[in-house]
Amino acid sequence: MVRDGIVIKNSDLSGVDLSKISMPGIDLSQVNLAGADLSRANLRGANLEGANLEHAIMTRTNLAIANLKGANLRCANLMAANLSGAATSSGQSTARVIGANLHRANLVNADLRDANLIRAKLSWADLRGANFIGANLSRAILQGAKYDPDAFDKAISV
Repeated sequence: MVRDGIVIKNSDLSGVDLSKISMPGIDLSQVNLAGADLSRANLRGANLEGANLEHAIMTRTNLAIANLKGANLRCANLMAANLSGAATSSGQSTARVIGANLHRANLVNADLRDANLIRAKLSWADLRGANFIGANLSRAILQGAKYDPDAFDKAISV
């Protein structure tokens, strides 16, 4: 188990198998994790700001209260991942989640302000309490998703 406070910044871990590893609180900012297998990993509270997670496999990954500001999650598989309380936007850098699979993901209270969720698969996801102000959900799949009645009132496109 990797302990809190471990820093692995600006590294290339593309395609690496990190499945089932426990790295709560780890600093992976600016790390290239494109195509990496992070399935069932514990990344609770991890700093993934600016990380490249394009095509990463993150099924059932614990990303609760993680910092995903400016992260590239394009086409990442986040099926059944826990993103409760995760932050994706700082106002200057916003996560790119185009086409990501968030089927059955837990996004309770996630900060998705200004997130680009175009074509994201949010079917059966729990979106209650999530902040979608300025988010682009064009062509997002929301079938069976749980969300607050006014959740998308301030999104730019749903």
